[in-house]
This record gives sequence, C-alpha cells and structure tokens, in this order.
Amino acid sequence: VGKIPPDSIDEIWEFGTFSVDRSPRKYQCRFFGNQEPNRQITMKALTLSLLLAGFTLAADWPHWRGPTSNNHAATAAKPVTEWSTEKNVRWQTDLRGLGHSTPIVVGDQIYLTTGDEKAGTQSLVTINRTSGKILWTKIINKGGLPEGIHKENTHASQTPVWDGECVITLFHNRGKLQLTAVKPNGDISWDKVIGDYLPERDFGYGSTPAYHKGLIYITSDYEPKGYLVAIETKTGEEKWRTDRNTMASWSTPVVGHVAGKDQLLSSGQLKVTSQDPLTGKLLWEAPHISKSTCGTVVWNKDSVFASGGYPKNQTAAYAADGSGKLLWQNKERTYEQSMLVHGNELYTVTDKGFAFCWDTKTGEEHWSQRLGRGGVMASPTFANGLIYAPIKNGQTTVFKATPEKFEQIAQNQLGDDTYASPVFIGDELYMRVGFRTEGIRREVLYCLGE
Repeated sequence: VGKIPPDSIDEIWEFGTFSVDRSPRKYQCRFFGNQEPNRQITMKALTLSLLLAGFTLAADWPHWRGPTSNNHAATAAKPVTEWSTEKNVRWQTDLRGLGHSTPIVVGDQIYLTTGDEKAGTQSLVTINRTSGKILWTKIINKGGLPEGIHKENTHASQTPVWDGECVITLFHNRGKLQLTAVKPNGDISWDKVIGDYLPERDFGYGSTPAYHKGLIYITSDYEPKGYLVAIETKTGEEKWRTDRNTMASWSTPVVGHVAGKDQLLSSGQLKVTSQDPLTGKLLWEAPHISKSTCGTVVWNKDSVFASGGYPKNQTAAYAADGSGKLLWQNKERTYEQSMLVHGNELYTVTDKGFAFCWDTKTGEEHWSQRLGRGGVMASPTFANGLIYAPIKNGQTTVFKATPEKFEQIAQNQLGDDTYASPVFIGDELYMRVGFRTEGIRREVLYCLGE
C-alpha cells in the first residue's frame, strides 16, 4: 500500500467505489456510484481503513505482475507508446550490479533488487520516483552467492513484494532460500531462511514470491526434493508447507480468483496445480506435458492457462471448477515469459518471437505475427487498450489488444537487452534494460513519459 501525503488527500463520499490516480505531483480521486452521497468522510480515514485491510491503491505496482497479479495496468494508466534513449525520457538511473527482477512501485518510491557478483552482494535498492535518485541501498547478503548460474540468470532475478508495511526480498544464498522484510527506511523487520535450494544443475534460482492476504508463497522445485511454502509477511512465521515432486522447474505461483474462489495456481513438474491459498489444501491438479516451466499461470473467470517447453512444448487451457479438465491445447512454447489474458483472448509472445492471439474458450487462433528474433524473457503487459511486448534484444512492440487483426502502434528500441517486464503507473512507463560494451553488461532504469 502506498503512503499518500496527507496534504494531497481530497474528500470523497461513501456508497460508491473510487480510484486513485497519481500523476508525478498530485493524486486525484474519482467517485463512481449511482447513489447521492449523504455523508462525507475524509480520505485520510478511508486510506487508514484500506491500509488496515491490506488493500493496495491502484497507483502502486506492489509485486510481480502488478496490483491484480495479471500484468494489467490500472485503468487510469495512459503511458507513452514511443520512446528511445533520446525520446520521452524523464530520467534514467544507472544501477550497480545486475538483476532480472521487475521493479515495484509504492507511492513515491521504486524498489528493485540487484546482485553484484564482483562485490559478492545481493541488495535492495530504493529510488525516488520523481527524480530517479537512488535514496538508499540495503545490502541483504555479503558473500554466499551460488558459484554457478545459467547465463540467462542473475543473483537477483526475484521481484520483491510490498505487503503494506515492508518490502520483502527473496534471494538464493549459501544453498538456501532467504526471505527478508525491509522497512521503507531500510531497517530490517525480520529475516528468515525458508529451506534448501540445492539443485543438481547449476542454473540458479528463478521463481518469484507471490502475495495474497498477508501471505507470501515461494516455490522451490528441484532435485532431489521440492516444496511450496506460505509465510506470514508480518512475522515471517510459516503458515503451511506442501511437498513437491522431485523435478527441476522455475515457475512462479500466483493467486487468482477463478471459478468463484481464490486459487493458488502453479505449473511445472508435469502438472498444473490448484491449492487453497490459506491452507495449502489441494483443490485440483491436471497433467501437463512440460516438466519444466518458468512463466506464471494466467486465468479468466473459469479457466486457467499454462505453457512450458521442456522436454515438450505445450500451451493448454484447463477448467478450474475442480475437475482440471483439459479444454484445449497446442504446441506453442512460452517458456521463460508469461502469457496475458484480456477479455476473451489469450495473448502471448513465444520463444521464437511470434505474438499469438487465441480464443480462451476454444483455443482458436485469431492471428499471429512475428515481432522479432533473439528470444523472449520479459512478459507482455496490458495498458490503455494496448499490449507492450518486449523481446530479449531490447525491442518493445506496442500493439492493440484486439482479436480482429494484429495492429502495430509502435516499435521501440531501448538498450541492448530486456529481461525485466515493463511497469506502468499513470502516464509513466518504467523499463529496466541492459547495455553491453565490449562484452560487459550494465543496467539502467528508465522512466519514460511525454
């Protein structure tokens, strides 16, 4: 939950819903309702209620895949569609170390993680959203970095989580998975090792924590044993834990409201699984031919969609009513990145750089279009009726979210590579990109806007 400056708060009325839009210098509150307001309550009181209830304001991007965990920007977001290193740049900030984690935004602060192999550190970095100035860097670990990781991985690939009080980081260090809750001033609230991560292959860790109603979920899929654990974010205490199969996978779990209930969804290990997010009880599971997946499961009101690529390629839709029935499938591969649902359509950019639009009910292909070559790591994101789709070579294609036909709005180049997904707040777009000079890679965070 973002902290709203008291002098920026207006008054609203009860018996309606509201949204809070944040420009760089002010907040705006819009009221939606069909009843006449009969009693004014201050925004201060309502904001306090929301804080206590654990709500996140639409002006924040508090964790992986945004405020609703589906990679949709808030309705009010109207970001730019064209940019470069010289065009529509509000600020840029050089980052020390490397990380594929997506930045999160809480009020006036941006948080991201970095891993500096030369210094042997894993850190949380806080940046002022208006100026791009680095406010502070909290070193979480000094030493203990894995000796070997995949060339497409870093020592800071996990997106942090904001739970309303602290930023929670997840790092792989000294063969363990370590959660750390950091207060907005940089002080550590709690620090906890949640379990081993000792895979047979030196690929490093890739899954990002998921957040839901005061719990954070971490998947550890590796040989010879794996687990999924729920941790209370206020205390760091373990809520529940379930065993996973002994297969290596790197997907991130997610909680979606589907088929009338909250479901904790995960893929990998030759199946798609649904659990009760509060207890860990298995709700249903379905076979999936991909042993290893890296992306996050997506969903609509009654179905879930998963994709993977090792040892076999599969994109599939499953009924989420408890049956796990296979609804449709194809042989396209969305491996590192995640897919995107909007309306009645499922969108993706496959590993080969092709954008697809499928009907969520039937799997019918509406259209496909090659966006580029060079692999895909970041996930497509929806904002203002458009889809922003980065590919690994630093190119981002902006196209309309419509089943009618592929309609490109713009294609932009920023940096030499893109691993982190784009983030949208109001009219601002944040992109973490890499530049390579004589084989040395460095990273820059951009704030883009007119």
